[in-house]
Amino acid sequence: MDHINIVDAAVAQDKEAFMQAFNAAINNKVSDALELKKVEVASSLITTPQEVATNEVETTTTEVDGTESDSSVSNEA
Repeated sequence: MDHINIVDAAVAQDKEAFMQAFNAAINNKVSDALELKKVEVASSLITTPQEVATNEVETTTTEVDGTESDSSVSNEA
């Protein structure tokens, strides 16, 4: 385990061992993150895009007498 090696090297004040253990730990974390990102990108390339949802909203209003009307307002005098 890399974190145990880092602590052991720090306690022993062994600069070289500390640097090697730290670099190994960071290398493992970066490699794991890159592998996850590769899988994510590969799966997004393989899947077909689903229907894109639109943000359009259709509104209807119901009048007090129960009839429906559209949202346009006419000004008849």
